[in-house]
Amino acid sequence: MAQPRLLYLASSFPYGKNDTFFASEVRELVRQGVDVQAIPVRPRGELTTPDAGALAVRRPLLDLGIVRAALAESARSPRAVTRALALLLRQPSPNVLLRNLSAFPKALWIAQVARRTRADHIHAPWAGPPATVAMVASRLSGIPWSFTGHFADIAANNLLRQKCRSAVFVRFIAKAMMELARQTEPAADESRWVLVHSGIDVPASWSAAEGVNQPPVVLMSARFDPEKRQETLVRAARELADEGRELEVWLAGTGRLEHAVAEQVRESGLEGVVRLLGYVPNEQVLAWLDAHRVDLVVLPSDAEGIPYSLIEALAHGVPAVACVAGGVEELLGDGCGELVQPGDAHGVAVAIGRLLDSPELRLACVRAGRERVEREFSAEAAARALRELCGFAAAPSGGPEHSPSVMPG
Repeated sequence: MAQPRLLYLASSFPYGKNDTFFASEVRELVRQGVDVQAIPVRPRGELTTPDAGALAVRRPLLDLGIVRAALAESARSPRAVTRALALLLRQPSPNVLLRNLSAFPKALWIAQVARRTRADHIHAPWAGPPATVAMVASRLSGIPWSFTGHFADIAANNLLRQKCRSAVFVRFIAKAMMELARQTEPAADESRWVLVHSGIDVPASWSAAEGVNQPPVVLMSARFDPEKRQETLVRAARELADEGRELEVWLAGTGRLEHAVAEQVRESGLEGVVRLLGYVPNEQVLAWLDAHRVDLVVLPSDAEGIPYSLIEALAHGVPAVACVAGGVEELLGDGCGELVQPGDAHGVAVAIGRLLDSPELRLACVRAGRERVEREFSAEAAARALRELCGFAAAPSGGPEHSPSVMPG
């Protein structure tokens, strides 16, 4: 039996730093017998998922070949192309409309690729421009399509109503993201909505740390954007230092607020406590977690889907503290971690101190969190669900045999 063929249209995966968290699910889809072709809509940067390089077709957003393909597609199906273009013009936001229109020629090129390669399905792991491209390519090629909604891509309401109406299925990574979609586009068709949590590579073996490092290490791995709220953690660190606690706070990531946070650290007199590490490859973060070089992972963000950094922490037996935002409570609730209200630096400090002081609490959180990740957040389960939703045949012999954990919206 021929392998089912999937066109996977991310923003930049497997290139650049922004889409690296898709690697686990794509890798698992391949392992489960799916022929994946990854076509980034706007590839940026170097190859950051090396084993996905062989799956990738790197073409810029626009080049001469794409222009020729777009013209050929327009000549082949002028009415269908015109209708697809008219659909994009229904987007009222100028910024979103511009991004959609800039990707339109590539969508026409991908329609040709889909027909030529006899793809069985097109999936976009973002609800924004990648889903727009997938929707247009599907309309012109006749190949079914689907997309995944995370958080900001849902809130942008990039033709969300039209996409929900035409996609074979709409995957959300959290119940909270379904509710966000309802609030964003109340008229959206929910009949094909499903909940499939993000999947990661769950290590087969793990262990709880016997104690904490001296000094204890708190890690926050996130972009330096306003919603991530590194400043909240810096204020919590100042409070903990004032209590006489010795600890190190590692801030991994880059972004527009990096300089402002560095200035806050200096003004707070925390140069010896808070370290700004810049961009840290995910492999390095995982190595720290696996070796228990990190004692706690903290994310005081006030706007999230379900962050991969927290899922990975729990998978490696490292307890987590985070603010109640988006789908975070779906991961850390029920004793799987410590939850604090957004912007509450004192609450973050108290939660950190409580976990560092109590081996029993740390162990309880670690065990509950690990069990939840195994049950709901493995790449194996996510890929199995996606494979079935795409209508692909069962995995080949030797692959996973359990039914997918797909929950309707």
